[in-house]
Amino acid sequence: MSDQQLISEILIEGYSQRFVDAVRDVLGIEGGHANDPLDNGGETKYGISLRYLVKAGNPDEDLDGFADFDLDMDGDIDGADIRLLTVGDAIWLYHRDFWLAYDCDSLRKPLGEALFDQAINGGGFAAKTMLQRAINALNQPDTLKIDGKIGSLTRAVLEATIARIGMDAVMEAYRDQVRFRYREIVRRNPSQKRFLNGWLNRADRLGRYR
Repeated sequence: MSDQQLISEILIEGYSQRFVDAVRDVLGIEGGHANDPLDNGGETKYGISLRYLVKAGNPDEDLDGFADFDLDMDGDIDGADIRLLTVGDAIWLYHRDFWLAYDCDSLRKPLGEALFDQAINGGGFAAKTMLQRAINALNQPDTLKIDGKIGSLTRAVLEATIARIGMDAVMEAYRDQVRFRYREIVRRNPSQKRFLNGWLNRADRLGRYR
């Protein structure tokens, strides 16, 4: 799919320009269908994993008797449905289950986009706890409980930290936490080492593309 086709696919749904920019970047990183047996993430398409789709795609909101992402209508959600997933499906899921679910619009650019990227890549709890750890790393002694809840205290300390040292420093602290997480994955499971350089490149570019 060309970049222009992708833009059209996104824009026709009336999403915000900020989300359009963020999801276009994520789709550029994630690519199309992949089913590497050594990748613990399992089978994916446009970054949507089968494991996630089984959980997210089960409602039958159109009441046709099939789960909404049982795309081949055979009674289950499996690899065949991942392969049938369209980029429009992926964008819709990203908007509902990541951009809106983690309130990315409420964080300043490019931090909201970075949290969106990492929620997709490693889950919302990891994305949010890394933000809290990054904030603590910039404030001594630690001021936040690491609970994965971006509430009023976390937001207040974040804003104070940005005012004191700037967004660039906050973003670099967040990238450091992301790099640490990726290295820990490899430390715990050396079979994932083949993916480390790509993951570190993903960490390095967080917040740098706009």
